[in-house]
Amino acid sequence: MQLTSVDWLIMGVYFAFVLGIGVVLRRHTRTSTDFFLAGRAIPAWVCGLAFLSANLGAQEVIGMAASGAKYGIVTSHFYWIGAIPAMAFIGIFMMPFYYGSRARSVPEYLRLRFDEKTRGLNAISFAVMTVFSSGISMYAMAKLIQTLHILDDPFHRMGVDPSWIFHVGIVASAAVVLAYILLGGLTSAIYNEVLQFFLIIAGLLPLVLLGLKNVGGWHGLTQKLSPSLTHSWKGMGNAHNNGFGIEWFGLVMGLGFVLSFGYWCTDFLVVQRAMAADSMNSARRTPLIAAVPKMLFPFIVILPGLIAIA
Repeated sequence: MQLTSVDWLIMGVYFAFVLGIGVVLRRHTRTSTDFFLAGRAIPAWVCGLAFLSANLGAQEVIGMAASGAKYGIVTSHFYWIGAIPAMAFIGIFMMPFYYGSRARSVPEYLRLRFDEKTRGLNAISFAVMTVFSSGISMYAMAKLIQTLHILDDPFHRMGVDPSWIFHVGIVASAAVVLAYILLGGLTSAIYNEVLQFFLIIAGLLPLVLLGLKNVGGWHGLTQKLSPSLTHSWKGMGNAHNNGFGIEWFGLVMGLGFVLSFGYWCTDFLVVQRAMAADSMNSARRTPLIAAVPKMLFPFIVILPGLIAIA
């Protein structure tokens, strides 16, 4: 895959915006509240998109499309069962506790609510999880760049072995995120996440619409694929016979309760976006606003994999 001058210009503009947001917001980041909670001055709709976008990345764009190609539309349960109920719960019941405590983070709230040992355990477990999660995202992105041979020509011109593309991709992505976080704190992260949300939509929505057109729409897609790939419930044991098979019970309790509530209600990365809202009402609306596009996202990130198979 060869990049043209227009491609490089688009990427240059994008990185200028990403780092520029941090530079512009740097002058407004004076206190720890500004850095960790964006001064508690972000509107609800911005926090809502950032709440959703904090969970978007290479795992979502690459991983969900691949999961759709392998398992089909059943992957949508990661959204409809594995996210929406917990997002509604934290908005209605949990945010009054988080936001009302005036804590700057979930670990700090746990220290106020329990003790230092609880805070330490949560902080350590979150740090370990983030290393693994972010590592997977950076690995997927770098692997994609390497596989598509996007940077082979520039590296060849500089006399650098193309095998270094993978390592450079990981380090460069981490450096860019570190730069705009250090410059503008949470405010910079939130506005960059909103920017990336719209970029993901702008990139994937035309792909889905054109792909569906080429396969004859949804009807054409279902005709070309196995029914188990285009139904969210078929193929899950005896769920379609008695209405609630053991697989459904495991799905609802495992994914919909344990993993979903454990992530969306306690993950510092996403909860902090709601804690940056400008009022209690805005904080409670933040997860609810995020839940609306979250319900529609399976059609954006999963369908490309199904279309590719079709």
